[in-house]
Amino acid sequence: MRLSQVWRGELWRVSTFRLTMLYGVLVALGMLALLGMIYLQSVVYLTQRVDSILNTEADALARSAPAQVGQRIDEALSLDGTQSNVFALFDARGRWLAGNLHTVPAGLRPGGKPMEAAPTVEFPVYARLLARRLRTGQVLVVGRDVNQLREMRTIIASALIWSGGLTIVVVIGLATLLSLSPLLRLQKLKAASEEIAAGDLKRRMPTSPFNDELDMFAVTVNAMMDEVERLLTEVRGVSETIAHDLRTPLTRARSLLHRLQQGDVHDPRELGHAIDQIDVVLERFRALLRISELENRHRRAGFTAIDLAQVCHQVVELYQPLAEEEGVTLILDVAAPATVEADPKLLFEAISNLVDNAIKFTGRGGTVGVRLRGSSQHPVLVVEDNGPGVAESERTLVLQRFYRSEHDRLTPGSGLGLSIVAAILRLHRFRMALQDAGPGLKVVIDCS
Repeated sequence: MRLSQVWRGELWRVSTFRLTMLYGVLVALGMLALLGMIYLQSVVYLTQRVDSILNTEADALARSAPAQVGQRIDEALSLDGTQSNVFALFDARGRWLAGNLHTVPAGLRPGGKPMEAAPTVEFPVYARLLARRLRTGQVLVVGRDVNQLREMRTIIASALIWSGGLTIVVVIGLATLLSLSPLLRLQKLKAASEEIAAGDLKRRMPTSPFNDELDMFAVTVNAMMDEVERLLTEVRGVSETIAHDLRTPLTRARSLLHRLQQGDVHDPRELGHAIDQIDVVLERFRALLRISELENRHRRAGFTAIDLAQVCHQVVELYQPLAEEEGVTLILDVAAPATVEADPKLLFEAISNLVDNAIKFTGRGGTVGVRLRGSSQHPVLVVEDNGPGVAESERTLVLQRFYRSEHDRLTPGSGLGLSIVAAILRLHRFRMALQDAGPGLKVVIDCS
């Protein structure tokens, strides 16, 4: 991105730039206020010093005898080797009588405030003058060279202006430098979001090593996109699977009903077979509706603190007769009670599905274990069997709706059991991992 694009209004929209500018302006105002106070204090102090000296000299000359004022002025001027003082005496009509100033500057009033006079032929520098009317009616004027005072004013004023200007330039430059990186990152985030909006659901927001608020936002969006991609993938998979898997029972049901329609005698067994095929379809639709219900986040309103060990006991007690009937050994191993925030009915359903699957696929002579490990603050539930297990390449696929591996095709079921379990655990924000039990499958649920 070129700088010309940055300056077209986008830089000002970056909060880093605005905050840096705000802090910079506050610092600049503080510096200007400080230098302004220094300027005012210095100028006022030096001016008052000059005015005090002028009043002292005027008082000394005014106390002299009227006939000696002119002589005292000449003596003072003869002693002023640097020619930095002004001494002059004028009569009541303003005519010059003595001194190095031949005319009274306009605006200088006897008894008034001191004033600064511009350079003249007689005194070619700026001077601060004070006029005093004597008892004889004559006007005494005393003054001092104030070029140094004016130079000091200029120096302080220049420092004030330059420091303020440089501060503003540095603040703008610093704000720009600090804002360029976030702005470039925002442009990348914007480009990524546009690609996602265009349909590239594999695209993710880029992150940086800074782990700042932009990275927090990107990570949140990426997690959301992972969930969106998962849901859309499942929707596409469900559509394809419904068309494939539900076609068989519907075709069988239609064939049976058609045969019953054509025949004169209705065989109740064929009618029962047709009903069974329709029940298979209804069962699968009920499972789909169940998953949709579970993915509704409002279901969390029923959460409460429950004892996970007690739920495990209830599940094992329920499935113990089925395990004995199938010739499977069902083991419960609970180390200690563990309290979690959960919906007891949903959690019972999830563990039940896992135990039911384990018993179904382990086979006669196998073993299924339900174990609770970890601490009370970090409980881990494990459902493990020593059956054929699940290939590593299929451990993600088996969580998808309707998915069934080739060696499970002949086993009764809809392929939605693990999908329901995954939906329940997502609702609880629990993490589930499928691992190799060597042999068999180990389902590890982190309930923290």
